[in-house]
Amino acid sequence: MIPFPKQKHYKTLRLILGDQLNHQHSWYSSVSDDVLYVLMEVKQETNYVKHHIQKVVAFFLSMRFFAEELATGKHQVLYITLNDKNNQHDFTLNLKAIINKYRIETLEYQLPDEYRLDQQFNEFSKTLGINIKTVDTEHFYATRYELKYFFSGKKMFLMESFYRYMRKKHGVMMNGNEPLTGKWNYDAENRNKLPEKFQVIAPLNFNKDVTEIVKIIKEENIETIGKIDEI
Repeated sequence: MIPFPKQKHYKTLRLILGDQLNHQHSWYSSVSDDVLYVLMEVKQETNYVKHHIQKVVAFFLSMRFFAEELATGKHQVLYITLNDKNNQHDFTLNLKAIINKYRIETLEYQLPDEYRLDQQFNEFSKTLGINIKTVDTEHFYATRYELKYFFSGKKMFLMESFYRYMRKKHGVMMNGNEPLTGKWNYDAENRNKLPEKFQVIAPLNFNKDVTEIVKIIKEENIETIGKIDEI
């Protein structure tokens, strides 16, 4: 597991949520000893609803691999495990403790995709006496408010018009300003039934030993549904 940071002061704390593990994000294009990346396994996220055990394990395992990747790339990383004795199991409580401990000057976070977390971080930011900066996750074609701005002032909200706008913006299957094949979509053909002998592609599986994570989940009394093959 990632060792705890040795420095006593960081200028910037960058929070990474479990669904923001994008190693191509612009955050990681440069390395700085003044920037501390924080990932945390918290009961706030495991307990607000009952999740499938495979989902919880997949999140934690992915987060741990991502943290190790960042550390290997010489980034400064703080990873809080589910069973860490100092884990307060709440994003804001943990962040407040980290900010105080490492004398953080600026908190940066990628805009959450969940409204619940978006509201929590927005309210939390108002209580801090440090600089706050939000950035895009960069893992969607559209930015957060692009759809809103596109349809601003329009009387008709037709998704097809936004679809064409995005095709033009990103140059996806385009020949100048026209679709590559002369047609914008093939919806009519897509409504046809699958052939009788159509072979479904086999799922992509990965064999990983998740015994340790499953053990911690059970020890921390996290209630889940479903089953998982631990090895």
